[in-house]
Amino acid sequence: MKWTLSALAVVLLLRAWDPWPIETIRLKYFDALLTSKESVESQTISLYNIDEAALAEGGQWPWPRQQLAELNRDLLNSGASAVVYSVLFPEEDRFGGDFEFAESMDAMPTFLSAVATADTDRQDGWAVGVATLGPVHENAINYPGILPNVPVLQERAIGTGIVNTAPEVDGLVRRVPMVIRVGASLNPALKLDVLRGLAGDISYQVRGGDNGIQAVRVPSFETINTDAAGRVWIDWSAEFSQEPLVQTIVFVGVTAAGITPLVPTPRGLMYPHQIQATLFETLLNGTAPVRPDWSLAAEMVLILSLGLLAIALTNFLKVMWVPAGLGGTAALTAGASIWAFLRFGMLLDAALPVFFTAIVGGVGVAQRMIIEYQQKLQIKRQFEHYLDPRQVQRLQKNPELLKLGGETRYCTFLFTDLRGFTSLSEQISPAEVTKIMNATLTVQVEEVQRAGGMVDKFIGDAAMAIFNCPLDLEDHEDRAVEAAVRIQKRIKELNETMPVEVAIGVGVNSGEAVVGNMGSNTRFDFTGIGDCVNTAARLESATKEAGVNILIGQATAEKCKYVLKSLPAIHVKGKEKPLKIYTLDQIEGL
Repeated sequence: MKWTLSALAVVLLLRAWDPWPIETIRLKYFDALLTSKESVESQTISLYNIDEAALAEGGQWPWPRQQLAELNRDLLNSGASAVVYSVLFPEEDRFGGDFEFAESMDAMPTFLSAVATADTDRQDGWAVGVATLGPVHENAINYPGILPNVPVLQERAIGTGIVNTAPEVDGLVRRVPMVIRVGASLNPALKLDVLRGLAGDISYQVRGGDNGIQAVRVPSFETINTDAAGRVWIDWSAEFSQEPLVQTIVFVGVTAAGITPLVPTPRGLMYPHQIQATLFETLLNGTAPVRPDWSLAAEMVLILSLGLLAIALTNFLKVMWVPAGLGGTAALTAGASIWAFLRFGMLLDAALPVFFTAIVGGVGVAQRMIIEYQQKLQIKRQFEHYLDPRQVQRLQKNPELLKLGGETRYCTFLFTDLRGFTSLSEQISPAEVTKIMNATLTVQVEEVQRAGGMVDKFIGDAAMAIFNCPLDLEDHEDRAVEAAVRIQKRIKELNETMPVEVAIGVGVNSGEAVVGNMGSNTRFDFTGIGDCVNTAARLESATKEAGVNILIGQATAEKCKYVLKSLPAIHVKGKEKPLKIYTLDQIEGL
């Protein structure tokens, strides 16, 4: 579970940080939603494309302004109610046709385009009234300058708007700003100013809040909700006639090859005037998709909930059923997101919650498979925890050694026991007792093996170790005493973290014993049998009575290099004569 919880924490941090790969995944999902609506042909907007055929008839671009005046009159005669030029006229006509073009605008509402740019610091051109409520200027997309049209055209046009778009991190245009800040002024987008001009309003309104811009509004129309930067999502479901229709607003743009750059959108490459027309249709119909302010919080909660569900599935279901559970969860999440979009126009992300849930689920399945593999491996290698690794290697190379019988060897035997284990069990919980016993036995195993010995067996809270078997070990008496000293030091260190203080009694003795596989035909263990083995066990039992933690037998003491101190002889069960016993004179750190 630790891995899956870590994976869940990582994906939550990724969503909160929202780097560009994560944002791109979300935007691609929104593309699927934005283009899922059935296309409907607009009854209010049509397009006039200045294409190759138009250039073949009217000459190369740019056309003289007299020719554009004739185009205006033709559009009026065909029944157009207004014309919107997605074309810039920043310089005077070289043929002197500006005045005629301006006069043609008197017969029919005409709107012009301007562009905000970093290539100039010019900020004049035209002025439109704006009423602001709350902080809006600091959040609006801003440019140092603006490139307007020539004054004679600017004055005759009903309105002028900015045509700048705002590509996302992947370069696609999905939302367009409704206002652009140039210097201290807010300038409307072309679509917004067309609404204002057609309604006859003299101004528009912008509302902001603590999180940025919230909405814009032309007084004669409904409020248009925006994101914090004043952008609006585009509804891409509108289709437009490529020929001017009666009583439609005609958007004019150049589509001849090599003149106007195409703009990438969720519906593919489009010409700028197509995008402007699509957004105007969106605003006119009030169908702009919305991304609620609470969407991030909701998606974070959803990721957390689905992640916890994935953890539960991977822990309690059979592995083969986990994909089905995750798949059903993904289908419900995506279905709810699609329903919210189609019913309320809300853009709620289902891609990242589903993707992140799959990651958490995948980590959970992998973790579970690894744990199960480790459990099987642990069962297979269970005996390796009781035998010295060198003995295991020897048995692997010589399986015939796994038979009853043994050999007589001169070894040193070490016995340990946890003092007061019975009373300790009465003071604390079984779980704590188990923890203490495992910790103390682990210390003993590590120090015995570090000194070159072999842990022969555990007997409850006690342990038996052999030195100089099954492989030869020089100075095994010293090695055994060294292990006893290290065990005591480690237990002292361990007591600093234990809920209760524990003590270990250690008995060490040397002598000849029969060592090898002992037991029945079906169950046997590698161990040692002999009087010296029993004496080592008796020495351990006598440590408490002698008032020391380590007791060493005479055979070990005679060959040990450590400085030992003789203690009064003791009588032990099974021995007629008292045993000479020794302990270490001084142990540094104890």
